[in-house]
Amino acid sequence: MHKDNIFKIRKVFHKHPDARGFGLFMTKTQVESMGGRIWIESIPNKGSTFFIEFNN
Repeated sequence: MHKDNIFKIRKVFHKHPDARGFGLFMTKTQVESMGGRIWIESIPNKGSTFFIEFNN
């Protein structure tokens, strides 16, 4: 449902009042700057798993 927006800046998918929408965006940019990749696999109403892969 949110696959195209999950790593975009200022996107929040919950109602926590302190959320700013920078965490996943910053994580993705840092992982990619080190030559890695990050992705998510999700099942609606079950949960999500985040994967980070780094190359040696």
